[in-house]
This record gives sequence, structure tokens and C-alpha cells, in this order.
Amino acid sequence: MEGGEALDKRIFSIFLQCMKAKLKIFILITLVICIAMAACDSASKRTEQAQNLYQEGVQLREQHRSEEAAECFLKALGLLDNDSPLRGNIYDNLGGLYLKHGIFDGAFDAHNDALQCFKQLGDSIGMMNAYRNCGRAMRSQEQYAVAKQYYDSAFCIATLINDKAMLGDLYLEIGRDYYMETGDFGKGIEYVNHALEGKLNDNDTDIANMTLGILYYYSNDFNQAKTYLNKALRSERPGLKMSVYQTLYAIAYYEGDYKTAVYYQQLSSDNMLESEQKQSGETMQRLKSEYELKAQKNAMESLHRNHSLKLYLIIALSIIAFLVILLIIRKKINENKIKALEKELEMRNKIMLSNKVFVTAKNLGEHLTSDTLGFVLDDSDWDDFISLTDMIFSDFSKRLIATYPKLGKWDVRICCLCKNGFSNQVISILLDTQTDSFYKRKTRIRQQKMELPDDGRSFEEILNAI
Repeated sequence: MEGGEALDKRIFSIFLQCMKAKLKIFILITLVICIAMAACDSASKRTEQAQNLYQEGVQLREQHRSEEAAECFLKALGLLDNDSPLRGNIYDNLGGLYLKHGIFDGAFDAHNDALQCFKQLGDSIGMMNAYRNCGRAMRSQEQYAVAKQYYDSAFCIATLINDKAMLGDLYLEIGRDYYMETGDFGKGIEYVNHALEGKLNDNDTDIANMTLGILYYYSNDFNQAKTYLNKALRSERPGLKMSVYQTLYAIAYYEGDYKTAVYYQQLSSDNMLESEQKQSGETMQRLKSEYELKAQKNAMESLHRNHSLKLYLIIALSIIAFLVILLIIRKKINENKIKALEKELEMRNKIMLSNKVFVTAKNLGEHLTSDTLGFVLDDSDWDDFISLTDMIFSDFSKRLIATYPKLGKWDVRICCLCKNGFSNQVISILLDTQTDSFYKRKTRIRQQKMELPDDGRSFEEILNAI
């Protein structure tokens, strides 16, 4: 009897141990399932939050509220896993913000991070956009060779997927931001013409026409330059029209049409003022939207909100008053500058018309006849020309030689002729050489005598900086 009871106790003990073991296993399994479900739920929530932050950042960026947009994008990145497909878009938007505000290193790093994300995903369109944006960031740092590599990569993808809109944009950007900046004006003209043949919106078409006008101006083809510049004037954007009028001013000045030059200078100044007024209006509109948003968020604090709103309105009105005063002052300054320019041009003509070199060059620019070609110039004429140039341009030749001591006598004469705005054709006739040979000579002066082989500026821009 006692043995039976002992056996029953052992059986009951084993049963209890088995039940405890099963209970522990059940609890562990339940915990694992709960943790897994919580983890999945948490990851899903984080992704949803990141998506909402990204959308909010995009909207803020469209409203030109850069700091708030960047904050949203950075918060979204903190919520996402490394393999999330959303990371590439966020990095690309961050790069665009950094580039807009002149943070070029940060812009390139962000666009490059976006590129790596799109590569992992095999996203061709994302890679294409990121390559182009990397090129823009490098161009902003004047690293043109590196920028061209990124543009070419974007161009290859756009060609493969036959993205005609992107191809048009890339043709325009490469022609404008690479070939024009590096001085290959012929190639720049070719690329921008390809862009015009493709799908460009009205705004980009105006930019393309303006770019072609500037490229032809740099190539000394003033007639073609005027044709495209006049097409660009169809634009309603004051900033673009200001750039066009500045180029037309330069052409008129070099052609010796000083009355037209002054006219274009006035138009350029007017459009500059209009552009500033437009920017001021956009700023005020952005301030107004920010005030309204803050008023909605602080609806429960009506007293504080009303006080803040009055303060903001006072600030806004103060800004408007300040901008109006500033615009009036700048207009007066520009009017005085134009009057000074007219007097300067008149005085310059009176002074320089007493010199044989200047008169000969001016006649050659106006009429090519046997009489104008039968000129004889001696060293005294050239010495007088350089002296008068120094008188008008504040010792230009002396400052030129001090900056570039390797320049020879004829190099200085060429520089003085360019400084006075004479065309390559006129100067080549004075030097008794072909225009192509003169262009090569200017290149040798810049590369060998001035030691500026990598300078992206034109020969005339280098001289005007002295």
C-alpha cells in the first residue's frame, strides 16, 4: 500500500515537472511572438512616420522654408533602416537644400549618398537624377572635369531609358554649366542647340536662348548673339532679362554704339529693380503664410497669438518700408551711374580721338575700305595710345605689367586694344594677321605669359578684373 502511494506521488511529481516545463516553453514562445509582433509593428510605424515627415519636408521645401524642411528630412532619416527605398529621395532633397544655400560640400555628400541608395535598389531614374545633382554640386565648386563625369553618367542613363525631357535638360546644363564655363564655346553652342530641339518648357527655352546669345557673344558672332538674346527677351522673368540686357550692352559697347549701350544699361537696371521687388514680394508672401500657420497652431492662446501677429506685421511693414527706401536709393544710384557713364564715354571719345591708333581702329570697325586699310603706325603712336589708355583706365598698363611681368611690348598693346573694346577682327587687322591667328595669340598670352591655363574666364574678363 505504501509502495503504491509512493508510485502515485512520483507519477504526480513527474506530471507537475512536465507541466512546468511546457508552461515555460509556452511563455517563452508567447514572449518571442509578442516581441516579433511589436518589432514589426514598431518598424511599420517608424516607416509610416518617416513617410509623413518626408512628405511634410517636400511641402516645406516648395514653400521655401528650408530650415524646417531640412529638419523633417533629417528626422525621417533617423527613423528609417539603411535599406529603406525612401532614403535616396530624402538625401536628394537634402542635397538640393544645401546647394541652394551654398553648402556645396554638404550638397555633394547628400547627393552621393542618394546615388549609392539608388544603386543598391537598381533605380535607374533615381540614379540618373542623383548623377545630375552630383554634377551640379561639383560645378558649383568649379570642379568642372568631375562635374562633366557625373553629367555624362546621367546622360548615358537618360539615353538608355529614352527620357527625352531629361536629355533636353542635360544638353542645356552641360552646354551652359560646363562648356561655356570652360571656354569651349563651339561645343556649348552645339549642346544648347540640341536642347532646343528636344522637350524644354517655356522657362528653359528662354534660358537656352539666353545661353546661346552669350555663347555667340563670347565667340564674337554678335549678329547671332543678338538674334538669340532678342528671343530670350520674350521671358517675363526680370532676372533673366537683366542678364540679356547686360550682354546686349556689352555688344553695343564693343561695337562702339555707346548710345545703344547706355539704353541697354538702363533697361538692365530697371529689370534688376523689378527682380528685387519680385523677390521682396515673394518674401512677404512667405512671411504671411508662416504667420497664418503659427496663428492656427496657437489657436488656444489667443492673447499671445494676437500679440505675436501684431509684432510680425510691424516687422513686415518695417521690412517693406526698408525695401522701398532701398529700391529708391538704388534707382538714384543707377541713374547717377548712367549719367557718369555717358560723361565718361563722351570724355573718352574726346581724349582718344586725338590718337592715331584709336582713330584707325575705330575707322576699321566702321568701314573696311582701301583708305582705312592704308594706315601706318609707328612706336610713338602706340606709346601715345597706351598713355591715353592709362589716363582713362587709371594706369591700366602699369597695373597689367605689375600683375603679369612676363608680358612683352606687343602683348601690352593687344591688352590695351581689348580694354578699349575693339573686336578681334579689328585688332587682327592692326597686327596684320589672321583673326584665327590672333585668337591663338590671345590664348598663348593667357596660358604662357599670364600663366592662367585653368582660368575659366575669357581674355576680356581677365583684363576687366585688373
